[in-house]
Amino acid sequence: MRIQLMMAAAVVLLSAAGATAQTRPAASNPALLGTWKSAPDEVRLTSDFDKSVWGPNATSIRTVELVVRSDTDATLRVVKRVVDARGRLVAASTWIEEAQLRIGEATPGVADRVEHQVTVTSAVRLFPDDKDYRWTIDGLKVKLVTFTDRDATTLEVRYDTPDGRGSFWETLTRGRPAAPRAAPSTPKPQSSTPKGY
Repeated sequence: MRIQLMMAAAVVLLSAAGATAQTRPAASNPALLGTWKSAPDEVRLTSDFDKSVWGPNATSIRTVELVVRSDTDATLRVVKRVVDARGRLVAASTWIEEAQLRIGEATPGVADRVEHQVTVTSAVRLFPDDKDYRWTIDGLKVKLVTFTDRDATTLEVRYDTPDGRGSFWETLTRGRPAAPRAAPSTPKPQSSTPKGY
């Protein structure tokens, strides 16, 4: 009788452990740690309005940077600027959208995609040429996706603005870690014997 009770208790414990393992969400991915950057996304500004504002043959350039400081905290920075036909920065054309992110659990997506839950805790639009300008962005949504069967140095960011204008998908590449600094060499002691002796 005692053996039967022990076996029944073991079955109950194993079943509970299995159920817990099945319902427990995947943990966040520490491989996200570091700095990720996009290649510049360039768009030629060809409308009559763009020409009147920026001049002929101007180009809008967008870059994206993600800095993941821990398993849960990150900053996403989108920078847009306009350069003229000669590639010179147009005055007062740079604007920045910066979002503070809280990264949650990672769950399997389609094929080899791993989708990371993201909450935007705050987001603002800034203009470097106007230090007093600070516009809060409400309703911004961000998604992060990594891949299990691809290069671990890339991820995707989905950036959805409240009104849809300026929304995009972008691929970011992990920045190279800084090379370790070499220890300073110890100077060799000089001989006290004069040369020639």
